[in-house]
Amino acid sequence: MKNPTDLPGKLLAFSDEHALLPHGCTVLCALSGGADSMALLTGLLAVAEDRDLTVLAAHYDHQLRGEESRRDADFVRDWCDRLGVPLTLGTGAVADRAAETGQGIEETARAMRYAFLEETAARLGAHAIATAHNADDNAETVLLHLVRGTGLDGLTGIPPRRGTIIRPLLSVTRSEIEDWLTARAIPWVTDSSNQDPAYARNRIRRDVMPVLRALNPNFSQTLAANLRHIREDRAFLEGLAKISLDVEEEEDGLSLAASDLTALPRPVAVRWVKQTLARLDRHQISAVHLDSILDLAAKDSPSAQITLPQGLLVRRTYDRLVFARDAHPAPPLTPKALSGPGVYPWGDWTVTLEEVLCPDPPLHGPYDCWLRPVPFPLLLRSRRTGDSLRLPGRAHKTVKKWHIEEKLPRHLRDSLPVLTDGRDRVLAAAGLGPDETHTARSGQPALHVRFSKTIPYEGT
Repeated sequence: MKNPTDLPGKLLAFSDEHALLPHGCTVLCALSGGADSMALLTGLLAVAEDRDLTVLAAHYDHQLRGEESRRDADFVRDWCDRLGVPLTLGTGAVADRAAETGQGIEETARAMRYAFLEETAARLGAHAIATAHNADDNAETVLLHLVRGTGLDGLTGIPPRRGTIIRPLLSVTRSEIEDWLTARAIPWVTDSSNQDPAYARNRIRRDVMPVLRALNPNFSQTLAANLRHIREDRAFLEGLAKISLDVEEEEDGLSLAASDLTALPRPVAVRWVKQTLARLDRHQISAVHLDSILDLAAKDSPSAQITLPQGLLVRRTYDRLVFARDAHPAPPLTPKALSGPGVYPWGDWTVTLEEVLCPDPPLHGPYDCWLRPVPFPLLLRSRRTGDSLRLPGRAHKTVKKWHIEEKLPRHLRDSLPVLTDGRDRVLAAAGLGPDETHTARSGQPALHVRFSKTIPYEGT
């Protein structure tokens, strides 16, 4: 066998290029047990001393593959025990959650997995979450975007960093990974779902990538080099789109002179609209809707309007273009009974309940608090008329008044989780905090409640 790639060296060089692994950081490695994640873990450990890294691992069981899923969990547990790497195991009924929400299995699995990783990283104090996406994954993602239709954003592939998520192996191919593991007798497990032709990515991997490699054996590396230039072009356009237009705050959104938008070059105007929609918490928008917004700005109709997904209305009011929230508010989510401590997905949120001793002092926050033990089941639901609570050290008010006083966006209020007891008394509300009468005392048994926002679907 040929000499394998210096995987730790490539990992470190790529991390330095994109500032992924600063000295002294704690990194949580997402460990499935497959070849890519096993290479990521061992690669991080190989450079840990040089960078003074603390390496942790986390594994999530999606409960989709029966005995094979349990095999994977046992495998990563044994491997981490052998290496002395602290491991956190998590699990979730992805199929049940997908049926409940109507979302696809892949999208649901990704959202639940990343929610678990984010919660684990926050609890353990990790600065970054490392995932094992490689150069071939990146190429497959670009091809998928091309097949489904994409603009410049889709052609940039998987970003090296998005928030706390880092991808140190994006410069390494799958064959390089497997050769490196084989040379060091490092085992891995195989996910049978990666062979299922029902998934478009698997068909591209099996049928398309071999043809491209026959034309160019270094296709993935060549594409990765090109993606770097495309990302630079996109960053330049994004910078131009940050131009300061005269935007006014409206009661239900934002407005600007339509002529200011139409005066921009179209590629810049498109990105300005996307950035503005992101300010309104609308991150997913199709090219058709972007075109409709720019057309609305260019027309002379004084009262035309278009309705966008996720409850957003864009309208012309004479010479102004208004982005208005809550055009069609989503109905409140179905209440959910919580039978005991655990991790509970609910809408765009994940609520974690953990029985602990209350710290000294208990630093209650709007999304993190310690409550006196209360009998289960508890109830997770949207706000209701008449809900009220006394925030620590503050007055007793209705949840509605607290939402207004704390300036929580109106379009989000019905989607914020409220935790109640068996008598429907508010124990805590996301974005506000706990009811003071139910908070625990330092050193006493407590129920630690954490509200965390699920990561939106992105990339791969």
